[in-house]
This record gives sequence, C-alpha cells and structure tokens, in this order.
Amino acid sequence: MKNTPVGLAHVAIPAGNFTETVDFYKDLGFNPVVMHEFSCILNNGNCYLEIYRRRTDEKQAGAIDHIALQSNDIDAAYEEIVDLGYTVVTDGIESNEMFAPRSNRFFIFLGPNNERIEFAQVK
Repeated sequence: MKNTPVGLAHVAIPAGNFTETVDFYKDLGFNPVVMHEFSCILNNGNCYLEIYRRRTDEKQAGAIDHIALQSNDIDAAYEEIVDLGYTVVTDGIESNEMFAPRSNRFFIFLGPNNERIEFAQVK
C-alpha cells in the first residue's frame, strides 16, 4: 500500500460503566483530552483511547470496537482501500467535529476477520 499509516490514532473501547472505565484509565495515567457525557478521549504519551457508553446493540463492554490508524493523506488512503476491494462501512470519508480540538476526517473498513479498521487524519 502506498499510503501506509503513520501511527496509531486511537483504540476505541465500549464501556458498560462509563464513569468507572474512564476513572480506571485515569488511574493508569491517562488524561482526558475531550470529555462528553457519552464519550471521552484520553491520552498517555502518544497513545489515545476513546471510551464511549456502550449501546445495547453493540459489542460487549470491554471489547475493542476498532483500531484507528493515523494517515497523512486520508483521500489517497481511501481511494487505495476502495481500489484494493476492501469493504468500507462508513459513508465514504466522514468528518467528526464533536471531538474538537482533535477533529478529524476518517473512514472505517473491514479487515479479513471482520475487524473494524479506521483510517483517521487529525486536523
């Protein structure tokens, strides 16, 4: 792949008990970067976690929802993933402005085991 990822953007974890989960990762040295009533981005060094309130139709609490890889050129990466025939599960490239100041453009596709992989380009 020409437009390879340049690093890990974040790991998303659905939480059965949102407050307890956020507090647990805070105790491990993670600091909240962005906090909403239903989701939180935490940081420790160059590692980011996205903790969100689990919805009943989603995976069990604690299961990793997706792995997000950082991209320097999201448009080229998207074209290449589509050309390679991978299944994109988002509506093309989407934008997530609610996590400002870490707003990003992203898309999610399926890996060979139906794992969800996100490519994200942070503004």
